[in-house]
Amino acid sequence: MKALFIVVLFLFSGQLYSQQSDTIPAAPQEKVQMIFMDSVKLARKNRLPIPKKALLYSLVLPGSGQVYNGHWWKAPFAVGAIGGMVYLVQYNNGFYQKLKTALELELMNKPHQFSDLNLGVNGLRANRDSYDKNRQLSYVGVVAAYGLVAIEAFVDAHLQNFDISEDLSWRIKPTFQSDPRLGMGGPGIGIVFMVK
Repeated sequence: MKALFIVVLFLFSGQLYSQQSDTIPAAPQEKVQMIFMDSVKLARKNRLPIPKKALLYSLVLPGSGQVYNGHWWKAPFAVGAIGGMVYLVQYNNGFYQKLKTALELELMNKPHQFSDLNLGVNGLRANRDSYDKNRQLSYVGVVAAYGLVAIEAFVDAHLQNFDISEDLSWRIKPTFQSDPRLGMGGPGIGIVFMVK
């Protein structure tokens, strides 16, 4: 918002300058250019992130949307959430594969990794199915964490210009409401929000 105000102010001052070009000496022109350059530097310093860019960056590389928004400290949490879910996929898949192999060997009456536990065919099958379910849930978790990281970057970019001033107040006051389509109007109640 500040950058937009500065650009509009500059454009307005440029129109004034073009109308009075005969009377303004060369020195103030340099001053106007310096003010413009200072305002450009200020706008770059206080730039607001573009939400679509933040979303795209997060989809390409998890955590980069948070860095783009200027909240670099969120990036390790984003990468950690996705990395943790990938770890769970590998962990559950490893046990699923071991139990699947053990069940096949048990059905052929051959020794396997879990022979000491005396689980039998039903026990091995139940544990295999349990780890298979956990593996599938972990895949869903990876997709969910990936999506949440991207959505967080998108929403954070949107909220960068949200007004968080301490004095947000409102009051109710009577108003006159009119409808130009009907040509009628009448008294009403309006709510006025005041931001200071």
